Amino acid sequence: MRIKERGRDLTLVKKTIELDQDAITRIRTALNTKSEKDAVNYVLRQFDTDIQLANATLHLAGNLDIERVFDN
Repeated sequence: MRIKERGRDLTLVKKTIELDQDAITRIRTALNTKSEKDAVNYVLRQFDTDIQLANATLHLAGNLDIERVFDN
């Protein structure tokens, strides 16, 4: 199933997996989400964002001239 969320196209798939119920309950409470699905999807999106930021940072790190930064 494809949906649009926050301007992005998402593909949703139904999966049967075992998850830590206590963790889901804590996350759902902390995020005040309507459902466990919303809580899990929020955490997945956040982690995906973190990975993308880390990759971009590593990519840009190769372009930094540290010697020049500290020349002052």
